[in-house]
Amino acid sequence: MKKITLIFLALAVVINSFSVANVQSEAAENDIENEVHTEILEQSGNEWNNQENQKNSSDFSDSDTIQDNSDINATENGVDAEKQDDTKVEDPQNMDDPELTDRANSWRYTDGVLFHQEEIGGKARSRAKAAYNPNATRTGIDVSHHNGTIDWEKVKDSGVDFVIIRCGYGKDEKGQDDKQWSRNVSECERLGIPFGVYLYSYAKDTQSAQSEAQHVLRLINGHRLTYPVYYDMEDDSTLGSDFASIATTFCNAMKNAGYPVGVYASLSWWNNYLTDSCFEGWYRWVAQYNNSCQYKGNYAMWQYTSKGSVSGITTDVDMNYLIGYPSDHGTPSGISVPDETKDMITYSAHVSDIGWMNAVSNGLIAGTVGQNGQLEAIKLKVDESKGVGISYQVKVKNNGWQEMVTDDQVAGTTGSGLPIEAVKIQLIGQNASKYDIYYRTYVQNIGWLDWAKNGISSGSDTYGLEAYQVAVLPVGSEAPGDTIYTYHTIDMKMQAHVSDGQMSGTTGQAKHIEAIKIQLTGREKENYHVYYRVHVSNIGWLDWTADGAPAGTKHYKYPIEAIQVEVIPDDADNVPEMGKAYKEKSDNVRYSVSVSDAGWQEYSANGEIAGTTGKNKAIKALTVETDIPDLNVEYTSYNKENDWQDWVNMGEETGNDKAVEAIKIKLSGEASSEYHVYYRVHVSNIGWLDWTSDGEAAGTKGYGYNIEALQIKILKNGDTNSPELGEGYRENGVGISYRAHVRNLGWQPYAENGDQTGTTGKALCIEALQIKKMNLEYEGNIEYCAHVSNIGWQDWVKDGKTAGTTGKALAVEAVKIKLTGDLAEHYDVYYRTHVRNIGWQSWVKNGNQAGTTGQAKSVEAIQIKLVKK
Repeated sequence: MKKITLIFLALAVVINSFSVANVQSEAAENDIENEVHTEILEQSGNEWNNQENQKNSSDFSDSDTIQDNSDINATENGVDAEKQDDTKVEDPQNMDDPELTDRANSWRYTDGVLFHQEEIGGKARSRAKAAYNPNATRTGIDVSHHNGTIDWEKVKDSGVDFVIIRCGYGKDEKGQDDKQWSRNVSECERLGIPFGVYLYSYAKDTQSAQSEAQHVLRLINGHRLTYPVYYDMEDDSTLGSDFASIATTFCNAMKNAGYPVGVYASLSWWNNYLTDSCFEGWYRWVAQYNNSCQYKGNYAMWQYTSKGSVSGITTDVDMNYLIGYPSDHGTPSGISVPDETKDMITYSAHVSDIGWMNAVSNGLIAGTVGQNGQLEAIKLKVDESKGVGISYQVKVKNNGWQEMVTDDQVAGTTGSGLPIEAVKIQLIGQNASKYDIYYRTYVQNIGWLDWAKNGISSGSDTYGLEAYQVAVLPVGSEAPGDTIYTYHTIDMKMQAHVSDGQMSGTTGQAKHIEAIKIQLTGREKENYHVYYRVHVSNIGWLDWTADGAPAGTKHYKYPIEAIQVEVIPDDADNVPEMGKAYKEKSDNVRYSVSVSDAGWQEYSANGEIAGTTGKNKAIKALTVETDIPDLNVEYTSYNKENDWQDWVNMGEETGNDKAVEAIKIKLSGEASSEYHVYYRVHVSNIGWLDWTSDGEAAGTKGYGYNIEALQIKILKNGDTNSPELGEGYRENGVGISYRAHVRNLGWQPYAENGDQTGTTGKALCIEALQIKKMNLEYEGNIEYCAHVSNIGWQDWVKDGKTAGTTGKALAVEAVKIKLTGDLAEHYDVYYRTHVRNIGWQSWVKNGNQAGTTGQAKSVEAIQIKLVKK
């Protein structure tokens, strides 16, 4: 029997073309998404990384230099642990915000002052007797400025295995860096003490969490961490926040920047607050002062006391056990470089708004990661005594590839605001063949690409770079990481059929094939069949198919990694068994946006966020699709220079390369009566507006505010997951306006449609309010009344008249607002108050009370908005 077998076992980056005699091929391509594979190493009683002997639990019993001076509370939950921060003196008007004064409050803190738990019986026991975990392999400490100036040489000599250093607290302000951070990290690096970092969080929302992530990334840039970044979540001021969203924002920023990440919290927080499944994705650091850690889930570290004693530290210090081995808990952001090439290269980065940063050495990161800083120029220099030089070239936005430069010359631009989009680096000189130079780039909106080598392009066609990393290794050394996805380019859809000897796919562009079709041609095609199957990233081998049917995936963004092809006679018996060879992801709704300075993003689907937040980047255009049969999506957009554009159908673009301020989306087609389309937008200077639906406007008009991000869902009628609708659109000069008379300040300017009037953080009460409607199409009034200290509830007023008092030093303590007439038939009025010593209260509506009565607590600010019914 005649049988021809062709096996292609190539990586996705080289599966750009293939040809079989008298075979036609068709390819679908997309960009690869890196697969992260974590392997849990089996614990061994003999070695760790082939270098270190395992330390079993008995090793912990009689240390001369590390002594736990605390007795342990062996209750059911033990005692939860917390970090300490000194109190700073701030302006009294800022005292309402504990972050501004670093006034930590938890079970271990009161207004930033640490208090210790009492020892049982007034005696101290050795840490081996007091705290035990059979899987503990390392003992470490965590430190902050509270521990004063540390003699790190004594700490190293004491036998401490690792350190977790506090880098700071709260949002990305230099005044919130830990006072001892720079010294602590430089000393650990100088002495070779393994370390990670933690940041004490005050975040109550994702915007603050993003700033806290940028705070950490700013500080750890250029440092070689050997333990994870930990997010310290425990401050009482954050109770009631969406901890899952906050942690996800922070931890994803760390993971996208290439750092292993975890969360620190007390046992009670882990059991009561941090229970979402998302926390399974990060390392847990559990604090409980007890004989044993009683947390029931997996955890990477256990903080078992705050009263340890370590040589070189004059204060009590937190003590921790590592559970398992360092290799189980993430890898450093730097890479392992042999001594032969360790000091062979240095390189630096010129970053927007920063300038030239300090040079880093072989294997470290130059530039910034996750901080939206543009890499604008680079310089590299090698040790010429090795008999090598270096040449490098960059591609600059709008300018293309520049001329090649050599040793320590500037490649790129400074002062022009133009980011580098790609780099090429190679060694030259008589000994260049003895070494390989690997490099990778961090691309805005993409993250780290894989490692390129010896002059191959690394970067993007469309996005700027933020950082780069270089490793010079002896020739033949194992690559520092994956080498598949080295260059990012625009997505390509299914290409047309091509004939023998022509290419299907691309070469030199790092585009990745997602699906293929192969068929035979020629006089003998009727006498043979072509069978083929593909190996897909994240899935593995799919089943066999034949004769032009698709093999692979669509909309999963999984690249093909290998192909197997067999051409077999028509009368053969031994043929492959065919099955499910192709998977196509079906989305209720799929959408993409074009972002200023970044271009078109990859598709988002089914409520995912498209666009950016916190980066001041406007959406300029969008396109929407659905896979639901017999359903069409129509949409339009508005910008300040044009009125609403014409409606377009799914797959088409709306927008004209100007910032979009508002959108409308609606459904049509035979199935449109069975579904609703829901959408909301993130607007500059406002944030997320509420959800709206089915052709209603979302965004703003007349404010000059841009849409920066959006979410879309298409759901069946009656779906219980349908979002709650609210104020999704604001139009300047239409709606509701209001102003407050503030003690010592007088009447404030009018605010509109959900904006704040009054003050917060200044201890200044509202004494009076005036409210009026603006250009509304319905008849009716807005009526309101105030509860005033020493007076009580006043009569209802309307049409901008004053509720409350002026000149009497009497505070408004509560308000009620309602609508009348046709206005009440078409709108609800929502409002909330900021109350002294309480903060913002929940929204109420339609005549209900906002504020307090009988508690002598004044209203300091108010927000009011009308929402269509």
